Parts: sequence; structure tokens; C-alpha cells
Amino acid sequence: MTAKWSALKKISSLAAVCMMFSIVMVTDADKSSAMTEDEVYEMAVEIGELYNICPEFLVSIAYQESRYDPDAKNGGCKGLLQISERWHKDRMERLGVTDIYDPYGNMLVAADYLAELFERWEDVGMVLMTYNGDSNARKYWNGEVDLSEYASEILERSAEMERAHGK
Repeated sequence: MTAKWSALKKISSLAAVCMMFSIVMVTDADKSSAMTEDEVYEMAVEIGELYNICPEFLVSIAYQESRYDPDAKNGGCKGLLQISERWHKDRMERLGVTDIYDPYGNMLVAADYLAELFERWEDVGMVLMTYNGDSNARKYWNGEVDLSEYASEILERSAEMERAHGK
């Protein structure tokens, strides 16, 4: 009886540890800071109007860059649309953005930068490749290479969203 009880006790302890681990995993998943597409879209409508940028375009970039996670970080790029404070410090100051992780401020900085790129290039593919820091952007502009996968995915997602919104 003692051997069976000992084995049962070990199994029960293991089950308890597994249950605690599952609870921790669910709790951590609940802490995810990712926004919903609707939340991002609502912001994009407002900011897009300021800069004459299609909200679906902004939402598609946010998805590609961070999967709608305003706390995302990749190297020196941060936030919803992966803004580099190093390169956009002056822009942030001009726009009054003090927290790069604030989703609204992050999208505002990104839209301001995108508007500048559209003035310079007009070609949406070139704008996206430049925004992404793609070293092949000039080659694309010169017709030497095709549009990057990054830019293609954003354009496809943006077009799908526009169709879904009846545009």
C-alpha cells in the first residue's frame, strides 16, 4: 500500500505542478499588450486623416511591424509601428511625442514619416522599402529588383482590408 501511495503522491504532485504551470501560462497570455485590429484601425482613421494616408495602410504596417503589439521591440525600433527614437527624435519632439510605446504617438510619428516619404517618392513600394530600411530600395527605384516581400505583404493586406471596408 505504501508504494502505491508514494507513486500516487508523486503523480499528484506532478499534476499540481502542471496545473500551476498552465495557470501561469494562461495568466501570461492574458497580459499580452497586443491591441485588436479594431483598436488600431480606429486610431489609424484619425491619424490617417491628418496625413491623408489610408487607415488600412497604417493598420497593415502596424500588423507587419508588431502584430499590433505597442510594446514590441526589435533592436532600436520600438512600438506599434517600430519607430527608431534615434532617427526620429526631432520628429517626436516636434509632434510632442514623449513615449514611443504610446500607440497613438507611435502611429503619429510613423504617419508623419510616411507622409514625408510619400512627398519624396510618390511610389508606395519605394515608400515602404525606405520605411523598412531596405538596402535594395534604390535598386527597386532603378528597376533593378522587384518589390520586397515586406512591401508586398503590406500592400496585399491593405488591399484586402480596403475591400472588406467597401473601398
